[in-house]
Amino acid sequence: MRTIFFLYIFTITTLFGADILPVAKKGINYKSKIYPSSVLLVEANGKYKCKKYLDLVLLKEHKYYAKHYISKNKPICAKDVYTPSTNIIRFRFGNLEIEKMGEIITETDRYIKIKNLDGTIEKIYKDGQNR
Repeated sequence: MRTIFFLYIFTITTLFGADILPVAKKGINYKSKIYPSSVLLVEANGKYKCKKYLDLVLLKEHKYYAKHYISKNKPICAKDVYTPSTNIIRFRFGNLEIEKMGEIITETDRYIKIKNLDGTIEKIYKDGQNR
């Protein structure tokens, strides 16, 4: 009777004490979007540890992309994913308002230098001329 009781306590602690972590169902490529359907929940086996795992509630609410290739059956850590930031620049030249994706490098009285998302640098003159 005593051994059955200890066996019962041991199974309860292992079932409820184990961590459940998100694991990739298939390989996730570099900079590809991570969908909730590509994540599987499994019990932690202690082989792979992360400080913070990816939260599935946040995965359903936000867009997450892989920072590097994530192999099949590997846990997905919070440090392995990122959310893309959109930098929208709005500037006015008189009645003309321009909206572009990128970040402002320099702004003078004559022109604005913008770094586009693809890495190219664009110079837009405030008088509307293309030099």
